[in-house]
Amino acid sequence: MNERESGHRTLRVLRTCRVTPKMARVTLGGDELAGFPGHGPDQRIKMFFPVAGQDRPAMPRASSGGPVWPPGEARPIIRTYTVRRHDPEAGEMDVDFVLHGAHGPAAAWAAGAKPGDWVGVSEPGGRYEPDPATETHLVIGDESALPAIATVLAALPAGTSAQVFVEVADADEEQPLPSPATVRLHWLHRGSRAPGAALVEAVLAAPRPPGRCQAWLSAEAAAVRDIRAFLIDERGLSRRQVYATGYWRAR
Repeated sequence: MNERESGHRTLRVLRTCRVTPKMARVTLGGDELAGFPGHGPDQRIKMFFPVAGQDRPAMPRASSGGPVWPPGEARPIIRTYTVRRHDPEAGEMDVDFVLHGAHGPAAAWAAGAKPGDWVGVSEPGGRYEPDPATETHLVIGDESALPAIATVLAALPAGTSAQVFVEVADADEEQPLPSPATVRLHWLHRGSRAPGAALVEAVLAAPRPPGRCQAWLSAEAAAVRDIRAFLIDERGLSRRQVYATGYWRAR
């Protein structure tokens, strides 16, 4: 069984660029990207990063008892990221990485990635779909969720509206977020405040949108918990109408 048959693929870096001062975009490609099934908003993949002494990450093969790793090889660092763009015709996939002040292993890899570098990816998963009966979409997150927010907004149908709240470090971290929907976008600059504080404050202070609502919410875990509870308990959204994921935890 090869990696593609097991649902895992090893890809190479084609190019990199900076989307903003603190966000890097890595474009991946290679023969094993052919047939990649990613489509739709908020498609999440596991990424397998090589560890010290490896040019190419060790990759597992599937078995009935779970993944089987190559004997004698160090296991890779594994993190979850969102597919920002997948272009089957061009044979390319973009993944965006937030470059934190103190780099984690994945961000450090992205900061130093160069054409020809190897990285592994899993097949994508994602459960969010815009509800066609929704009149107003709430889209809420921080910079870690920006790649997913971009795909969510791109998937919203024309004729609907979206209220979007995004917390970032400062104005330099804002980026274009096109959508067929009518979007009211609120950029929230964190400055010296604790992560998530500006996001929670803005969402709790905003009036309830008219009509049927659906919410997509991803950010720091404590902020997600508080906003989700508010949307359900105070704004009257059902649990099925709130798609919420804590992406990371503040220390």
